[in-house]
Amino acid sequence: MKSVLRVLVASALLFALADSASALTIGGPTQGLWWNPAESGRGYEIDLQGDTMIVTTYVYEQSGDPIWYLSSGTYDHTTGTFQSAYDIFANGQCFGCPYVAPTHTGDAGPITITFHTNQTATLTYPGGSTEISKFQYGYPDRTQVLYGEWALTYITGGNVGGDWVVLDTPYTDPASGTQFVSGHAVGNATRTVLGIYDPNLTEAEIEVTDGTTKRLYEFGVFDDRRLLGSMRATTGTTTVGPYTASGARLLYKSELPIHVIGQGTGSLGVLETMPAQAADSVDTEAASARFRSAAEARD
Repeated sequence: MKSVLRVLVASALLFALADSASALTIGGPTQGLWWNPAESGRGYEIDLQGDTMIVTTYVYEQSGDPIWYLSSGTYDHTTGTFQSAYDIFANGQCFGCPYVAPTHTGDAGPITITFHTNQTATLTYPGGSTEISKFQYGYPDRTQVLYGEWALTYITGGNVGGDWVVLDTPYTDPASGTQFVSGHAVGNATRTVLGIYDPNLTEAEIEVTDGTTKRLYEFGVFDDRRLLGSMRATTGTTTVGPYTASGARLLYKSELPIHVIGQGTGSLGVLETMPAQAADSVDTEAASARFRSAAEARD
């Protein structure tokens, strides 16, 4: 029951961001390569700029020869749907050949994509349909997507607060063996941070320990570049929130050894050759215990 209530609260907060848009596709679907994991060998490149979506489909003809289709049209942010045609182009330029403009030689019927979340959808083609999702090829699991630097913000009463955090160190909860990513606030190694992806609630959770205050961010919309959800702050036995929250990636994990945005000197506030800063083990263990207790309460 508690899980249901949390999902409903998160949904209500996301709907507050946009009155009519589907809560789980706010900001549009995740861009990049999509596929059906059970249908390896064909894929769909999805790109979105504003209300215009372009989908490139890589499939095969009945003969087994490869073919690609280019579909372009309007993406409806209100309904989370895209409709177009499987357009065919031919007679274009080959590698090493003089440029020749390709020609549109027809189409292979209509295409419809209905997005359920920002990373899952149903693609309908002539004669059938398939379930597709964003292809996660760069990370062993979704918790590791959190590695890097993130700018987290929340809004309450018209005022905006937040945390810029660096997650750069693996952490294993000694009691449960659960794998987390840990780190610290930008410019403040004593403000510890712990993050994890919760597959039961399909959300990313990041807790920032700021002195006696714990800020727990819970993001139901989560991909490798953005976060959308809520934040609760607890000091002692007093909890406030939830408040609408968001997050944006600033750096990937591999960029952290050479710079951190927002710390140091220069017009961009970029610190070169950042020294390693380990999270406080006591605070990290206490945070993992709180995650463990919250999971047990949800069960």
